Amino acid sequence: MTSMLPIIEELADAPDHKARARWLLEVPLAVIIRDQVPIHRLLSAAGFHDGLAYFAAEISALSATRGRDGLAPNTIRMTREYARIGIQIIARGGAEEGAA
Repeated sequence: MTSMLPIIEELADAPDHKARARWLLEVPLAVIIRDQVPIHRLLSAAGFHDGLAYFAAEISALSATRGRDGLAPNTIRMTREYARIGIQIIARGGAEEGAA
């Protein structure tokens, strides 16, 4: 038995980037904030660079100071959405990581 929470073990046990991308899209955002260190470590160890980019964009958006409208700055929101689109394509199996 490991010291990781079961939801983090799911990421650790993911067999490929497609499964890791699905995990990133489905996991509660509270888990991403709470377990930043082990998530980053697992994505790095797997060499999932697109996953790391999405993860960083999500953390930035969740940590950003919001404007009067309650939203993060446009640059952060756009970066997050572009990263999310890339992860969605990988999760569907439509592209290999880094393919253009």
